[in-house]
Amino acid sequence: MIAKNMKTQLLKGGVGSLAVKFTFALLSFLISVVLARYLGAEGFGIYSFATAVILLVSIPAVIGVPELMVRETAKLQAKENWPLLAGLWHWGDKVVIIFSTLVMLVAGLVVFMFFEPATNIKSQTILIGLLIIPLMALVSVKSACVRGMRHVVLAQLPDNIVRTTIFLMLILLAHLYLKSLNPVGVISLYIISIGIACMVSLLILSKVKPAGLRLVETRLYQAAVWGRTVIPLALISGLQVINSYADIIVLGIYSGNDEVGVYRSVIQLSLLVSFGLQALNQVLHPHFSRLYVLGEHQKLQKIVTVSARAILIISLPPVILFFFWGSEILAFIFGEPFFVGGVALAILAVGQLFNASMGSVGALLNMTGHERYTVRGVALAAVTNIVLNVVLIPIYGMVGAAIATGVSLALWNVLLRYYVLKKLNIEPSGLF
Repeated sequence: MIAKNMKTQLLKGGVGSLAVKFTFALLSFLISVVLARYLGAEGFGIYSFATAVILLVSIPAVIGVPELMVRETAKLQAKENWPLLAGLWHWGDKVVIIFSTLVMLVAGLVVFMFFEPATNIKSQTILIGLLIIPLMALVSVKSACVRGMRHVVLAQLPDNIVRTTIFLMLILLAHLYLKSLNPVGVISLYIISIGIACMVSLLILSKVKPAGLRLVETRLYQAAVWGRTVIPLALISGLQVINSYADIIVLGIYSGNDEVGVYRSVIQLSLLVSFGLQALNQVLHPHFSRLYVLGEHQKLQKIVTVSARAILIISLPPVILFFFWGSEILAFIFGEPFFVGGVALAILAVGQLFNASMGSVGALLNMTGHERYTVRGVALAAVTNIVLNVVLIPIYGMVGAAIATGVSLALWNVLLRYYVLKKLNIEPSGLF
């Protein structure tokens, strides 16, 4: 039986994380609606394409450091190894600052030299948006440190609540006073919002830092070990970003900006299906790492089973709505031009349901030191996703993009469930 204090932590963390993720989903949804209506399908498509490119380019910026911070912070806090934990945090900060700055400068030089930002609004939006990269990297790392100490709700506030709230307010104020918005202006408002989120993340970390960590005079480092560990985690993060944005980027290459805008709205709605998975994973990560290190296999299986069934139950209602009334929902929320996305929404909703039904497969492998198996599954899915997008999008447009993403999600989850069963002897799915 799970100890009472752990039950309390999981319950509070689960409820709090669901509340935060619900608020985040609502705010993100409202931002998409407002931008789709203010910018129109074409302007929203340009903005969506630019943000997808920026996130893809930012892959080397954090190189798996946030995932390492969560796992190692949970371990070192359990062992009360404060000097090594202080060294870990300092090392993580230096790594992401250096890499994110280099990525931003190199990408900016490439855009400036080859894509004519002076006359191309897409290139202008991307060039200015590159300032997001170092800010996003710092928010990710600081929040990961907080999450590793099991302050799950606090860890999610900067990016999920502060950034989205400020961004939405700035968009509304800009529209009210300027009367018009373009993708360049919107990406500039995004930079301001994530800058404020970065300051909040620094403040939260300073407030929750353990007393023992405050007394450390000499930091200890295992840079070589951390460097080797971060490589597979970096590959996982990068491949997941590719899986998430390959469809938008390929669609932007082969189709018009208006179709990209419609498809971005489709993606935004489909993510509501995996809402429970995303919310509960935030709570579960440090507990997976802690229980595995302590050898508590039965407790780990019980947490996995209960959470997987909860995730599946949360996922079912939006799938039903999107499958039968997707076009009407899109038109009602985003406007009549978005009605055409109904088929793509139904396909993506089913794909996200499969994703949710397999449970926290990736989190289990990553938090127990088996991240190399996650790399294998996600890499195969990424290759499949890219190939299918290139083949299907020229023929079927956004429907082809949805099929490619749905197939890659299913492949990814089947492989990762196999590895969890084989390596951890844990059943991750809520279906079995």
